[in-house]
Amino acid sequence: MKLNKGFTMVEVLVATFVLFLVLTACAALLSQAQHATEAVGLEANTQENLRAGMHFITRDLLQAGEGIPPQGIYIPTTGAGTSAVNRPGTGGIFPGNPTILQPVIPGWAQGPLATTVDPVTGAVLTGGATDIVNILYADNTLVSSGGVSNSLNGLPVSQPTGATKCFGTISAPGDTVVLDPACFTTPGAPNPITVGNLIMFANVNGVALQYVTGVAGQTITFAAGDPAGLNLTGDPTGTVASINAAGVPTVITRVWMVTYYISTVDPSHPQLMRQVNYPNYPPGAPENPPQAIGDDIEDLTFSYDIVNSSAPVGAYPNGPGDAAAPIAPDTPLQIRAVNVALFGRSERPYTGASTPVYFRNNLSTHVSIRDTAFVNQFNTSSIP
Repeated sequence: MKLNKGFTMVEVLVATFVLFLVLTACAALLSQAQHATEAVGLEANTQENLRAGMHFITRDLLQAGEGIPPQGIYIPTTGAGTSAVNRPGTGGIFPGNPTILQPVIPGWAQGPLATTVDPVTGAVLTGGATDIVNILYADNTLVSSGGVSNSLNGLPVSQPTGATKCFGTISAPGDTVVLDPACFTTPGAPNPITVGNLIMFANVNGVALQYVTGVAGQTITFAAGDPAGLNLTGDPTGTVASINAAGVPTVITRVWMVTYYISTVDPSHPQLMRQVNYPNYPPGAPENPPQAIGDDIEDLTFSYDIVNSSAPVGAYPNGPGDAAAPIAPDTPLQIRAVNVALFGRSERPYTGASTPVYFRNNLSTHVSIRDTAFVNQFNTSSIP
């Protein structure tokens, strides 16, 4: 009779122990792999937010000043030399009572306080004030939506003489403009004129900027009480009324004012915002709402290369790139380059460490302002 043989108790215990060791090692490797995947994902997410934000900022800075007069754009100013034009992104007026808006308007420490989160307790922590910046450039792509292909700024509103005649009108106070459909048919294309747009008026008497509050047929309206505070017909300077005169051809151009700032509406997840013109007009029905272009961006800083008016051409007395803003008598028109720095963190804490931690990274770049960077350093007057 053949005996059936099995495993002894010792063999079973040894095999179980070996299996336990193998499973423990596999579990450790799997945990490490999961943590590595988590870390890569968090780092990639942080980089993606930083790169997306920097892409938009760089693109707008490269267009700063395009189509803007060399002296900038005048804004409504009282007889006492004060202005009260609102600044997008801050909820207040432009500081210092400026009379002119330049292509790049610095905003050192004028943004909200930087915020972050304690990865262990979840408490919101605050730091120093962030920066903002306003960037101005003209839209030269707006063409007639009718049978003609003229651009909005290709012909004056009224042109009583010459081969091409436009018979549009600008009201005396500058609160309405009627365009001749033979020269430009509203609302235009590919991006039509709408409420919330900014329109620049330019003629030999000066330059002014107004906020569109209505478009009906060929009539564009600029009513008082706009959110920018630009449609002030009674101020003596910086208004359409102050430069409007019979028989003086006036060209109008759509202008974009792009603002970058940090939003801390949700302080645990601060966002980098891109605001075009002004939001919330009329109240409750916002035009041009700000767009989030980067999540968990904790800080935004700008510094500037400024050609000092009393220094040799090309010299930066304060060192290139370390000026927070121009110091009088210098103005933002002397900004030659902008240095941008973004600081971001991962969307959630990394759990692979002994205690939860956020991954942090930063991205910086240097952008020459195309339309204000040229300085003639060669005297060619003696060359025949």
